[in-house]
Amino acid sequence: MNVGDELNLSTLSEYYEALPQTDAAMAACRMPFPAGFQGKRVLDVNCRRGKGVLGIADRVAPGGTVLGTDPLAQNVEAARKAADEAEARGTIAPGAASFVQAVPENLAEAGVAEASFDCVFCNCSLNLMYGIDAALGEMGRALVPGGTLVLDAVVALQPRDWEVLGPARVIGNAVQAAPYQGDLREALEAAGFSEVTMERGEALDHRAAAPGGVAVPVVDTFEDVDFVRCMVTARKA
Repeated sequence: MNVGDELNLSTLSEYYEALPQTDAAMAACRMPFPAGFQGKRVLDVNCRRGKGVLGIADRVAPGGTVLGTDPLAQNVEAARKAADEAEARGTIAPGAASFVQAVPENLAEAGVAEASFDCVFCNCSLNLMYGIDAALGEMGRALVPGGTLVLDAVVALQPRDWEVLGPARVIGNAVQAAPYQGDLREALEAAGFSEVTMERGEALDHRAAAPGGVAVPVVDTFEDVDFVRCMVTARKA
């Protein structure tokens, strides 16, 4: 499920810097973080400008903490500013939310330690990661044994044409870049996850305009594939 042959930091940084920041799926994120994690440590991978982290910080209070990671320095800077403002307003506890710059394929480089989080959350960005297998491995590494992975993702209900997936990621179409649900399940199990569940949501059209009417680029293909939003949960074995 990887795109490209190398996962060095230079290649990854260049990829994420060039990746479009708006698309059909990412622009419609809902932040469906589950209940039941009060007082827990949460890692939000690819948190963008931190809005979701602040929402999670409120859900894990009292006593819980959230670390948001994002590949882009400007997003991390904006997220830290938002967290400072939220602390000043008293809407989150001091120190409840923090942020570091990190690519999802190499969270260790940013100091994310092994078995340091109770829950890892990824909101609508998995399909656009350069190396999904490597990223899932890093998420598993960061979780304590028995920890929970939560993905708000888009999956395909039929097997995919691998020649479409890579180009779809590069142009930022997170719907058309969706993996086949069976391939995602296998990737999760290979990364050390068990008890994988996939709760299907609404159908999505990879050709649909993003909110605001912005046209989403598509890869021309003869594929006949159905896409759905899916809440994926898994347990670190």
